[in-house]
Amino acid sequence: MAKREEWQLELGRNVTRSEDLDRIIALSDDEKTAIAELSDAYPMKITRHYLSLLDPGDPNDPLRRLVVPSPLELRHRPGEDEDDVHADEAQYQPCPGIIHRYPGKLLLIPTLACPAHCRYCFRKGRKVSHLSQDESEEALEYIRGNESIRDVIITGGEPLMLTDEELFYWVSSIRAIPHVEIIRITTRTPIYLPSRITDELVGMLAEHAPMFVIVSFAHPREIVPDVERALGRLADAGIVLLQQGPILRGINDDAQVLKEMYEKLASLRVLPYYAIWGICAPGAEHFLVDGHEAAEIIGSLENRTSGFCVPHLITIARGDKVRMMGWSPDGERLHLARRDRPSASAPAQVHARPETHHK
Repeated sequence: MAKREEWQLELGRNVTRSEDLDRIIALSDDEKTAIAELSDAYPMKITRHYLSLLDPGDPNDPLRRLVVPSPLELRHRPGEDEDDVHADEAQYQPCPGIIHRYPGKLLLIPTLACPAHCRYCFRKGRKVSHLSQDESEEALEYIRGNESIRDVIITGGEPLMLTDEELFYWVSSIRAIPHVEIIRITTRTPIYLPSRITDELVGMLAEHAPMFVIVSFAHPREIVPDVERALGRLADAGIVLLQQGPILRGINDDAQVLKEMYEKLASLRVLPYYAIWGICAPGAEHFLVDGHEAAEIIGSLENRTSGFCVPHLITIARGDKVRMMGWSPDGERLHLARRDRPSASAPAQVHARPETHHK
């Protein structure tokens, strides 16, 4: 049997039981109930690294809310089944592991395993599985046979849960396809498990440039020295690093929190790519921020930070992905009118009016 690497050993120490977590952060009775009742539908899973970032004395700690099941997840609203992301994606699935929704690019999902479980995940509820060898070859044949595909996004689940050998199989096979120009890997693994970013992994990815690694930070407190070193290894190897992630109520729905996070990431050579709102999943409605509020938050960053620290605002609330611009002349005029109107409650920031443009 092959020797297990440090990151694999760390995964074996994940916290998955309420009694173990209760010794560390003193769970409420409601949290214990939620952990028990969600154990089949979407069980708790937290890496020891991420657990070390939680404030054990703060029951409203945003990082705690990201990974510890909440009784709010047990609430369901009428019609939420209509927001089934799985059924929607299935319309664009020509074969197992491929979601081909937009021209020129597609999603490749080799595994649905994750190092930890985000409580807001819009793919939660899917049975964890890996593509079989036959399914893997079928997916690659689909990409080989469609010369319009120039951009392959390896996602999941978590592609970095694959071993180096498994990931090499995917990356090298895709890079060998002449019409594929760009390979992206989307991940939260550097955040949950920075030990996974080994020199061997980074070297392998760098050999298959141009390579884009897209991370999904949700809060500036996730950016700690171990994570900074992991990002530095990737950047030093010439891998392009981008940030994309959701705006979540009670977590990062605050312009100052996002500004701190985006500026810190930019200093680490991770450029904000997009922020997203409106992804709905059963039991995650308490995280939702609506489009007007999301546009105000991102729009208020204009001229308050470097331009490359302001991400595009994206929604898929209406099905297809839509880019929402964070500023418009109408929004500016509205701001000026409010500024000139005497009112104790007049806003001090530019509030954006959402404009949508299909990406």
